[in-house]
Amino acid sequence: MMMKTEKMAVTLALVLPGLLAFAGTNAPVAVTNVPVAAPVATAAVAAVSAPAPDPRVGKVLMALATHLQSSRRFRCDVSFLITSGMEGMKQEISATYALAAEKPNLLALRHLRGMAGNSVICNGKQLFTYSPVLNRYEENEAPRSFEQLSQGVGPMSGNMLFVDNLLRDDVYASIMEGVTKVSYLGKETLEGQECEHLKFIQDQFDWDLWVSTGLKPVVIQVFSDMTKGLSSLSGEGIPDKGMKMTVLNRFSNWQIEGVLPAGTFEFKPPPGARKADVLFEGEEGEAFELPPAAVTAAPPVAVTTNAVSTPSNPPAPEDLK
Repeated sequence: MMMKTEKMAVTLALVLPGLLAFAGTNAPVAVTNVPVAAPVATAAVAAVSAPAPDPRVGKVLMALATHLQSSRRFRCDVSFLITSGMEGMKQEISATYALAAEKPNLLALRHLRGMAGNSVICNGKQLFTYSPVLNRYEENEAPRSFEQLSQGVGPMSGNMLFVDNLLRDDVYASIMEGVTKVSYLGKETLEGQECEHLKFIQDQFDWDLWVSTGLKPVVIQVFSDMTKGLSSLSGEGIPDKGMKMTVLNRFSNWQIEGVLPAGTFEFKPPPGARKADVLFEGEEGEAFELPPAAVTAAPPVAVTTNAVSTPSNPPAPEDLK
């Protein structure tokens, strides 16, 4: 099973090439798999882990876990904004996806706009991963469950969208994996939606989670500060130069249960798309490196949900606390 620190390395691999080029270093950072998400849905309701020491944290996470684990299907839109920089440079990468899932193994993660990332479709029998940058796709046997899909290094590794944590058999345990400290920061309102704000501390990165209040809680926002992980690379021949990186995830347009449109989990190769045995490998077997131009994108456009509107310019982290 891929640990959170390993998944973070995939996120770093997307950003480091541009930063290192600016810093004038030749340190190699090959990207052999550039996914942008993780599964969506869990197996049947699993036993929820014991709550965190703070009963308010346990109450929020257990309610979220129970709601998601008891749902057969759901859909939502999810976006990410990666902001990275060092002395004299700032870089932003953003994208928005439409996500739908139905147990035990139907999945559709479709790229809508922003950075050209992968789309991942599982129709229950075959698992397709499509790269618009390469205009080619990979086909594999479908996993029997979302839990199985989240294991190892595959199209769902990276967890850049945080979704992987929400689709496991034990949502609570997945969220708490690697966490050394967690705090309850109270209730806040994000664009009209009342949320409960939790802060998590881990060895390699710190992150904040906003969960909607009410009987059917869902994730509204996740903010991750990866700076500690970048600092640890300074001892591996990569210059520090004040490197910083944050990841902002926003979820909107949640639909729990309900009927999904026909064709939701159908994959149709785009015109000219080529089927490949290994998606991210060059013609001669060399590792595929993400070109610097591919990590430039416009800020996220507005996404409206029944209770939350995601603005084009997300507030700064200090404005969210």
